[in-house]
Amino acid sequence: MRTLSVFLLALVAACASAPKPKELLDLEELRKARSYASAQRAQAALVQESDADHKKAVEAWESSELDLAKDHALLATIKLRMAVAIVEEGAARQSAEGVRKEIAGLRRERQEAQARIREADEQLRLHGKLAAARKAAQDKEQQLTEAQKREQEQRALADAQKKVAEAQLAMKLADTVEASKHAATEYAAAQALLTKAEASLKAGNATDASATAEMAKGKAESAYSAARATYLAAKKQAERQAQNQALQKDAAGVGGVTVKMKTSGDTQQLILPVLDLFKRGKSAPKPEKVVILNAIAQLLKKYPDYPVIINGYTSSRVAKSQQYVVSYARAQAVATHFASQGVNLKRMATSGQGSESPIAPKHLTANDRVEVILLYQ
Repeated sequence: MRTLSVFLLALVAACASAPKPKELLDLEELRKARSYASAQRAQAALVQESDADHKKAVEAWESSELDLAKDHALLATIKLRMAVAIVEEGAARQSAEGVRKEIAGLRRERQEAQARIREADEQLRLHGKLAAARKAAQDKEQQLTEAQKREQEQRALADAQKKVAEAQLAMKLADTVEASKHAATEYAAAQALLTKAEASLKAGNATDASATAEMAKGKAESAYSAARATYLAAKKQAERQAQNQALQKDAAGVGGVTVKMKTSGDTQQLILPVLDLFKRGKSAPKPEKVVILNAIAQLLKKYPDYPVIINGYTSSRVAKSQQYVVSYARAQAVATHFASQGVNLKRMATSGQGSESPIAPKHLTANDRVEVILLYQ
């Protein structure tokens, strides 16, 4: 009788299930909380999804598939917490101003939960894909001779090597658009899958390596697509800023001109004033000043993408009734001179400012000038 009892105890111990994983225990504890009932009423669909995943987790645990049980338990927990967060968010909306910060936190938690759901779904899809690939490989292996099996294994490893290489290439392509910065989530997922594929290949597991490498390649391609537009915009902006700095440096080297900078909203104005450029009442530049205009023309030709404004001015020695006519004729004369030096006339706009905005006492000839203005962002 004693021997029979010992046998029965051993049999019971052998048939007992493995201990429940912590993820499943945490989920079941959460389901006992008061918030579970509230979530059932207010977020029935989401709670039902959580319940279904809980059931799958229990079934997987009872079948000793602990990894799968953990994944389903984690997914169920995320969905239940998301349902609870939504309910709490709704309640918080009815509260006073003081709880608005709490609502913001709940929204962040909801976004994080959604991201974790996507991640858990990705893991489940990977489990399913790997399981299907393994089964297909096992079914095919049973029909082969030993020599055929070795040949098949070599072909599978070669195919896995090729797929891992394709995934690595896709990652390198993503690197060209700085996807790790501009599409961080997709890039990180691709990197994790590629690392797993490389490890499987190194271990000689062609089935897992191929399946995981394919998913890594897809994620890397998604990261590339998501990052490309942002990267190109950032690169273009950086190139534009470098060109703006080069323009400022070259403008500062123009002899006879003191460069001024002015900001108007988002637009920068680089101003090149050519002082004492005209004789009283005249619109033709003084011959000795033409060398300055020629230097400015070379600057405009070197930077052809910048719009140009040419403002003409007079001193108060010009009759008041003639000031705007003369100042406009001066701006036109300078624009015509620039065009004769090869500057595109269509990028230049001219205006007469009369004796406004003097840079010296109004009667001095320094005010008989033009200001050549280059615009940029």
